[in-house]
Amino acid sequence: MTGDIASLIDGKVREMEQNLIFLKQVSIGVTMDNLKEDIIRYWGIERGIQILIETVIDIANIIISANNIEKPHTYRESILELAKLDILPREFTEELSKMVGFRNILVHDYTNVDEEIILNVLHTRLDDFIRYMEYIDRWLKENYS
Repeated sequence: MTGDIASLIDGKVREMEQNLIFLKQVSIGVTMDNLKEDIIRYWGIERGIQILIETVIDIANIIISANNIEKPHTYRESILELAKLDILPREFTEELSKMVGFRNILVHDYTNVDEEIILNVLHTRLDDFIRYMEYIDRWLKENYS
């Protein structure tokens, strides 16, 4: 892996950090009752979650490409490939890959988004993205410092 690829991944991780800061800030005090009080904030939350998931996928695909592995057919398979490469633990990868399905709903079936899932991500799943960044950062340091 060249320094360019490591820099590209590092840039994606920084994007994730910025989105996480935003989502953690706007998630304070958000409940089912007030989730859609400010529709612009709600759309920002949806978009922030979508961007986080897409960045996870982007990083996975960069790693897959850098390792000369055939690109998986689905985004979910891209995430699962990171367990095969021993970058992420299998159990964590299974959980994280479920978010890809939610991303597909956000992008393609946006009129049927389950607000309970939005709240669940905001209040219990944002730390999954932090863990992901930590695994990626560790992998970069172990292999390309």
